[in-house]
Amino acid sequence: MDFTAFNERMITSDNIKLYGVEKEVLGYEFMLRYPTYRGTWVCNIEKLVIEVDGEEVSEADIRFGVNGKWFLMSELKELYKEYWFTTAKASIRVLRDSGLSRDREHKISVQMDHKIPYTGYFGNFLVVHSDCTKNLTVEGS
Repeated sequence: MDFTAFNERMITSDNIKLYGVEKEVLGYEFMLRYPTYRGTWVCNIEKLVIEVDGEEVSEADIRFGVNGKWFLMSELKELYKEYWFTTAKASIRVLRDSGLSRDREHKISVQMDHKIPYTGYFGNFLVVHSDCTKNLTVEGS
């Protein structure tokens, strides 16, 4: 089955948002959708690589938010009870002092390797590689 048709919808067209406490910016976030026609348990995400403006973001600086909850990247493989529905957007929050510049577009690239859970016959799952790149602006630009 060809899942590549769903790649272009993985990064949403929503603007990048800066986040922080009071007036101190702690980072930025953007939104993802699961790139198939069915949802999945978050533990099926085997690899998630984020690049912003050509630089890979360290896993230690990424928080994954879905269903109103936040997780470290190292926790994803344990989330067998957390379901990511195809209509739900997940937030990718990146810790970065001062966030991102508002004066230009930013190139966001996401690569995801994910198991298709209903293909796990005899322990052999189909693992799909999805990738998407979009240019987004910071909200309020």
